[in-house]
Amino acid sequence: MDLHTAINERRTVHDWADAPVPELVVKRALEAAHSAPCHKFTWPWRFVWAGPETRQALFDLGVRLKTQGKEPNERLLGKLTAKLKNPAHLVAVTQIRVDDAFQAKEDYAACACAIQNMALSIHADGFASKWGSGGITRHEKAYEYLDVDPAKEEIIAFVWIGVPAKVPERPERSPLREHIRRTP
Repeated sequence: MDLHTAINERRTVHDWADAPVPELVVKRALEAAHSAPCHKFTWPWRFVWAGPETRQALFDLGVRLKTQGKEPNERLLGKLTAKLKNPAHLVAVTQIRVDDAFQAKEDYAACACAIQNMALSIHADGFASKWGSGGITRHEKAYEYLDVDPAKEEIIAFVWIGVPAKVPERPERSPLREHIRRTP
C-alpha cells in the first residue's frame, strides 16, 4: 500500500472483532513508531505492550470506572469487552517527563508522530487501530498495572490494535483551503 493511500484510507476503529493479529504487525508498528522524527533526538517515547493479565486488570478497572461501585449489567460488560478486550493487542505509549516546558511540548509532538506512524503501519498491514486517551489512561491504577512510574513518565495514549468489526466511513472534512494561509 502506498503512503498516500494509507493516509487517506486509515480510520480510527471503535468496533472490534474477537480475532487475532500477528505479533509481527505490532513489532513492525513499534519499529515505525521509533522511526518518527524527534527534535534534538530526545527519543521521548516509551511503549508498554500489555499482556493478558495486564489487559484483564485494565478491563476490570474500566468496569469499576463505568459502574462506580454498582453491579455491571451484561450490556455494559459486552460493550466494555468489545472496547477493551477484543482488540487483539494494546500498546500504552508514554512520554518521558522533563522539566523544560518547551522541550515537553516538542517531545509530545514527537510522540504524536510516533503514534501516527504506528497507525499507518498497522493499516498498511491490513489491520486497524485506535488512539485512545480517555480517563483510564490517566488513572493511577493504569500506571500501576502497566508498571509506569508517574514521576518519570506520563501515559499519553493507549493504541488498540485489532481486526475491525466495522470500519467507519471517512468523516466529512472542511475544505483544505479553509486551513491554509499563504504569505507574500
